[in-house]
Amino acid sequence: MTTAASHSQIVPQQTPSAPALRAADQGVASSLESVLADNTRRTYGTQWRIFTGWCDEVGLTSLPAEPLTVARYLAARANSDASIATLRLATSAISKAHEWAKLESPCRDPGVRASLKGWGRRLSKPQRQSGALTADVLAVIRLTAVQPRRRGRGFETAKQAEERGQFDVALVAVLSDAGLRRSEAAALTWGDVQGWEDGSGRITVIRSKTDVEAQGATVAITPAAMKALSAIRPAGVAGGEKVFGVSESQIARRVKAIARAAGLENWEFFSGHSGRVGMARRMAQNGAPTHEIERQGRWKQGGGMVGRYTRGETAGSALRYL
Repeated sequence: MTTAASHSQIVPQQTPSAPALRAADQGVASSLESVLADNTRRTYGTQWRIFTGWCDEVGLTSLPAEPLTVARYLAARANSDASIATLRLATSAISKAHEWAKLESPCRDPGVRASLKGWGRRLSKPQRQSGALTADVLAVIRLTAVQPRRRGRGFETAKQAEERGQFDVALVAVLSDAGLRRSEAAALTWGDVQGWEDGSGRITVIRSKTDVEAQGATVAITPAAMKALSAIRPAGVAGGEKVFGVSESQIARRVKAIARAAGLENWEFFSGHSGRVGMARRMAQNGAPTHEIERQGRWKQGGGMVGRYTRGETAGSALRYL
């Protein structure tokens, strides 16, 4: 698993232009850093390094940065085909860096905000949604999973295909039922999985993007997903061992490969996020209220994500009146 960018990677601690940073309390910096999820820290670190590199190249100061510097940077990125989502990430990273350094964020300047809003109007496009692991998609994957695939110059043996296929089915079933993020799936251990009397299961998500204090959450998975997990569970496995034993990036690549092998339309749109989209759509199609979908997906109530994922399903309710 990739190590998250440290505070020193995001904000250089010995910068002549930032005496406030050199005097910053490291304990406070560490607590601020821990508020962010690992993926967010990595993303902010990347965006901050790009910004400081650009400032060095054009001879401007990155910390503290002037509002005009940020506005010019946004224009340079936009003219280099950066998306509006990237520009927003960049401004968030710049703001966070100044916050850690106990400096006023230049991104709060009305001119910077107006600039970002203007680029939003010019660059915004409908956001492509990940392919969804819906019930129909899962059914196709189950039917095709154990078919031998090409491996190197030859093909898998029947045994290899069966073992790989069982793993694939278990992965997509758990992702779709529990709505796991790929980081949550990568961290899942056998001790986090508990069987239930009716054949279903419960999964404890120790920590997630929206649960930075690690209070934990428990979500249900279907008997079909539990059966798929049982098929890949090694005999005598310890509770602390990982269920899937693969990294976040490997999960994303594997889901895409599974979709492609199953012959799914637009397979290239499938990703490590497809389980969450699929879970939301499946529950919406079955009439689940929004708050139940939010609880299963560990979304903040009223955050709008469920509506975005299920807009096709919710739009269909109008058919009763047409």
